[in-house]
Amino acid sequence: MSSKQNLDALAAARAQNANLLKVIGVISVLSAMGMFYAHSLPKHLELHLAPDIKAGSQLSVTDGQSPVPDTNVYSFAYYIWQQINRWQADGSKDYGQQIYRLQAYLTPTCRAQLQSDLQARSDAGELRMRTRQMTEIPGFGFASNRVVADGPSAWTVLIDMQLMESFRGQPVKDAFIRYPIRVVRYDVDRERNPWRLAIDCYGAHRPARLDVRDVQAVTEGKAEAELPGAVTPSALPRTTGDAVDPNAAPEAVPLQRVPAAADPASQP
Repeated sequence: MSSKQNLDALAAARAQNANLLKVIGVISVLSAMGMFYAHSLPKHLELHLAPDIKAGSQLSVTDGQSPVPDTNVYSFAYYIWQQINRWQADGSKDYGQQIYRLQAYLTPTCRAQLQSDLQARSDAGELRMRTRQMTEIPGFGFASNRVVADGPSAWTVLIDMQLMESFRGQPVKDAFIRYPIRVVRYDVDRERNPWRLAIDCYGAHRPARLDVRDVQAVTEGKAEAELPGAVTPSALPRTTGDAVDPNAAPEAVPLQRVPAAADPASQP
């Protein structure tokens, strides 16, 4: 082989090596960009699926979180609040046990309010041998305007419930009450609270008593449950101070008529 052919072969090899180095450089840059992008992606995805999801439905995710459907917010508020107010045998024991058992689903502020209410009721003798249960009023179930968004991570949920209490088997309370339950995103302990939501009691609002005649008209099918067309948190009954009693006797609801009789929820 002549020297000229050797030089041509050497030049071709060098050109090929240069091209390979360029390819390797491009691959390295793309790999580095891909690793940076993968590192910047959320490590966990928080998905909230509505119970009525259908084939072809799309779910948007931003920063690893999807919007919480109103149905899920309502269900969470209803279930946790119902359990908090479930005194199966003796309120002096059950109330505190329920607060402790569900503390992962309560904000520190709400837990402190409930514990304060527990102490006040215990001192007043309103818990011993007393049972309590809450149930949703038929005809007053979920509706889209019962969940009021209060920013991207908070909601006020209007839940209409029948509150019943008994003492040694004798009924002592039977009232229909609208509870404005505040729900907030609460990513504190995912092992104990997979919902990543929490009850913040009533926030700055107060519960309201429903007119018994209106409730009966709805349950008998003579009318439909009334809610204002657009509910805003500022339109709800508000407290006059900073502290909120989670189970104080509710004021009259401004949305419907109020009977002249005494509030059954305020009776001992």
